[in-house]
Amino acid sequence: MNTRPRRLALAGLAACIVAGLAGCTTVSVSVPGSIAVPGAFKEAPASGTPGAKQDLSQWWQNWDDPELTHWVTQALQANLDLRAAQARVAEARAMGRAADSALYPTLSAQAQAARGVIDLRSPAGLPDMSPGVEGHLAGVTVAWEIDIFGGRRSDAQAAAAIALGAGERLRGTRLAIAADVAENYLAARGLQRRLQLLDRSTDTVAQLLRYTRARHAAGQALSFDIERVSEQLGALQAQRPVLLNLISIRERRLAVLAGDAPQRAAALPAPPPFFVPAPPAGQIPSEVIQRRPDVRATAALVQAQAARLGSAKAELFPRFYLTFLGQDGRLHLDGLPALSGSGGLLGVGVQLPIFTAGRIQADIDAADARLQAAQANYDAVVLRTLEEVDNAYSLRHSLDQRAATLDAVVATARRNSENAVRLYEGGRRTLQDVLDARVDALRREEEQIQTQTAQAIAAVSLYRALGGGWPVGSTTDAGE
Repeated sequence: MNTRPRRLALAGLAACIVAGLAGCTTVSVSVPGSIAVPGAFKEAPASGTPGAKQDLSQWWQNWDDPELTHWVTQALQANLDLRAAQARVAEARAMGRAADSALYPTLSAQAQAARGVIDLRSPAGLPDMSPGVEGHLAGVTVAWEIDIFGGRRSDAQAAAAIALGAGERLRGTRLAIAADVAENYLAARGLQRRLQLLDRSTDTVAQLLRYTRARHAAGQALSFDIERVSEQLGALQAQRPVLLNLISIRERRLAVLAGDAPQRAAALPAPPPFFVPAPPAGQIPSEVIQRRPDVRATAALVQAQAARLGSAKAELFPRFYLTFLGQDGRLHLDGLPALSGSGGLLGVGVQLPIFTAGRIQADIDAADARLQAAQANYDAVVLRTLEEVDNAYSLRHSLDQRAATLDAVVATARRNSENAVRLYEGGRRTLQDVLDARVDALRREEEQIQTQTAQAIAAVSLYRALGGGWPVGSTTDAGE
């Protein structure tokens, strides 16, 4: 018996059913509205200032320091936290593909052979009245849950949103690593400049000690003067090992961030002249929110929870199944020739929840609560973003003002120190006056260096708060 036309007809019927269900839609879920975003930051400089055209996608290059760029590039290629985040993205995307697979039919091959008896009429326990059966079958089976009410599509949407959130967290990890490298690098540079200042001051006090000894030999200075200068020189020399250790700590941290053993940390070369980029101007809150990876990741979680709520609601409706068996082979039933031969089978099933003891509604309520929590968390992240940006701008502005004031203070302290030496040589000031003036000048210069280092680190914090690290609207990252 030729059953090929019959199988083609069944396959055509399945295609018709599929076409009739093509217009199925996902259960709609309304996501609560978020907070109103202001039109501008309070502390940000106005548009049109020198910092307005800075490239936030590669913000570390705004220092024009090849050494800094080298360290950031190395870390973004080899950092272990970044590798872990990349693996989590790969996992989330694989789970998304697994969820997508539920939207499509399952195709499998099977083969079987049989010989014996089969009871088509009698209940178990009665005398055997069955005809004999023998033969073999081979073919394919297609099984498909037809997603009329969108439950499986909602699951796929949730998985896609989770994968999207993992990608945003990867971007956040990249931003955090770049900022961590820049902060440690700039802090190390500040320590190096403090060490250079300390060495200059030590040389100056050592010269003063030699001068005092010469005057003591000429009977123009007391032994107490020598003791006083020696005490000051020793105090300065005692600071050097501490600064060297702090620099080494930063160098080891840079090595670890770049994926290398701290024992192989490379010594930083001499620091370049101090420079810090102007704060970026023209930043709009709505654009910053769209750029920040933590905000984007939290928004993806809201989408995932909304999709999961849709999936939970879809459980209230019937679920439909379509099965098609296409078989080839020979099947012989003794006494029932009409059932012998080969062919196919098309089956349609439906499952309707009637009594679940409130389980479905409880799942819906739990999914809705998770959606509400995700939305509240998103609003909190948005508020924190707005706060961090204005705080970063405010801190940078205050440090800029302090640095400008200290420039004048340092210049005055240096003049006072030079004048005190000349007056001491002329017998109009004591050695104590010279030492006090020198210590004061050293203290002011060190305050200046520390403020400049804080300026640079505040600049990094501002770039981090603005979500810099890739172009706005980018959907892919290197290594993602």
